[in-house]
Amino acid sequence: MRLYILSFLLIFFASCNNNSAPEVKTETPERSEKLQDPIRILSDSIAVDSTNAELFVRRAQLYFEEERIGNALSDINQALSLNNKLVEAYLILAEIYYGMGQAESVTTTLAKAVEVAPNDPRPQVKLAELNLLQRNLRMAHAYINKALAMGSYNPEAYYVRGLVFLAQEDTVSAMKNFMLARDQDENFFEAIYQIGVVYTAQRNSLAKDFLKDAIHRFPESVVARYQLALYLQDNEEVEAAMAHYDTLLTMKPDNPMFLYNIGYVHLVYLQEYEKALSYFDAALSIQPNYVDALFNKGRTLEEMEQYASARELYQEVLRQQANYPLAIEGLNRLDRRK
Repeated sequence: MRLYILSFLLIFFASCNNNSAPEVKTETPERSEKLQDPIRILSDSIAVDSTNAELFVRRAQLYFEEERIGNALSDINQALSLNNKLVEAYLILAEIYYGMGQAESVTTTLAKAVEVAPNDPRPQVKLAELNLLQRNLRMAHAYINKALAMGSYNPEAYYVRGLVFLAQEDTVSAMKNFMLARDQDENFFEAIYQIGVVYTAQRNSLAKDFLKDAIHRFPESVVARYQLALYLQDNEEVEAAMAHYDTLLTMKPDNPMFLYNIGYVHLVYLQEYEKALSYFDAALSIQPNYVDALFNKGRTLEEMEQYASARELYQEVLRQQANYPLAIEGLNRLDRRK
């Protein structure tokens, strides 16, 4: 169970700076069919054996994955009332508290997990993750070292240590640890993906291999496919990039970022300006304050020699973001045309 890692990676899909607690969700008929059967089976088992704390923990995990926080909390509290020594219950509770923005409660809960299971490395890894997200990098290293002292097989620990090294801008050490995590668990998505991200930043062609591997193992992964599309785009493999963007749009048709990137490819690489405009307009219809889309719509109109409309859009970009240098350059360029 990966506590905070995925949110650490997917920062461009959800803000990590929201300090307010999320809405507590309870069961509704519209919930995913994927988890309805497992939840129903566990509920039937609990009806037969209502003193089995582990059943409540397992159902709490499913509820949490469905963002049904109220249900998850209720089950964890019931599990701990039946058995207050279950480390798994404390780990899930810490995850719930983290999702609710209650960092102090996360620390207290993980400390309790260490108390009830001093030889279990998982609470140490979770404490390392928490300290990493709080930028307490020395403490993060200390907790990871404690976890690895309990056993050298621990892909989660190596992955988190890789993230800590990455935060310290030690890319070589980070990659060694990501590779160790991947070697110990060949289906460790985050490790495979992060290796691809680092290689992408280095403009290393191995990025394509690792990102393709991530997609092969996890074909529903949006972030891996998006990262690969960006890599292909930046390396002028435009046709391959567009194939991945098309797939992404079938997965998430209302994602303004995907629409924007397709528009950008049509503008910059293909010079297909009408198509570029349609995609930028589609992105802006979903997210009207998307300044990059607004600017590039202006840039497209400039290429189409619709200078007055381009000027209006550059000015609107600057109204929304005063220090947007490309819009300033665009206005200066248009002024020189007078």
